[in-house]
Amino acid sequence: MAALIPDLRKFIVGLEVKNASSVSEATWRKIGGMINFLGHRTHQEKNFRVNGNYGLLPPTSYPVNAIDGLHFFEFDAEIFNIWTYNFKEGVSGITELDLKVKPKGSGSFTSILSTTAKIGPTAPAETWFEIGDTGTGIAAPVLDGGVPYNVNRGDAIRMDLLQAMAEGEHCGMVIHFRPR
Repeated sequence: MAALIPDLRKFIVGLEVKNASSVSEATWRKIGGMINFLGHRTHQEKNFRVNGNYGLLPPTSYPVNAIDGLHFFEFDAEIFNIWTYNFKEGVSGITELDLKVKPKGSGSFTSILSTTAKIGPTAPAETWFEIGDTGTGIAAPVLDGGVPYNVNRGDAIRMDLLQAMAEGEHCGMVIHFRPR
């Protein structure tokens, strides 16, 4: 595979593309670099939220599937990062969140994570972390098969609350994805 042109955020000046002049290699490098710059940074995100004191349900109530509904992919995409957050730590137990995908018109929901996101009462208040992070009271999510994780147009994704800390408040996951 050929090496990618490095991402650049350089603008083309009028002299580089004036009428009847050839376009230099440096100008093409700027054009390619800017296209790659935009291609790597242009993305969408879906924020799955669990608002309020989510630890009030009795332990037998879990898991709560699709706790914040479903998101449908409008195009083939790659999930390249997942952030997990929690605003107020609970007093006991663990909050565990999972992301599951289902192909349009068939199959069943299956986890896209080989390690689910976990937050314990020793995590600091107002904590957030992403794939690959380590810290006190957290376990960062790991995408099954690594980054990126590919989804297809029409696939649905949901977040499940598998278990919850007692008295924990405001948690969720944010997935970042881009067209592929």
